[in-house]
Amino acid sequence: MSDDQFGDRLLAARENRELSQTELASKAGLQPAAIGHFERNRRKPSFANVRALAKALNVSADYLLGRASDMQGATTAFRGEENLTNADREHIQMMIDLMNRKKDDSE
Repeated sequence: MSDDQFGDRLLAARENRELSQTELASKAGLQPAAIGHFERNRRKPSFANVRALAKALNVSADYLLGRASDMQGATTAFRGEENLTNADREHIQMMIDLMNRKKDDSE
């Protein structure tokens, strides 16, 4: 991975999800300044931070690290998922969480 690829991919994924640096930081459990540092390649994220950012952005860590060629292939779990808004994705995640809790309650 080139030195600036992580920052470029993080910025592209954040903008694609229509999140501010502050919103992404909140979702990933990081400080907003850290997002800016990562996007400008002033700091390298820890592995734990890469995972947190990937989860918050609904992309694979491989995409952020330059191991997957594009965001679409890294993010799509279902047909048409790439056309969803971030709010749609959050709604679907809430449904999945609810179904998992219901399953746990019945066991």
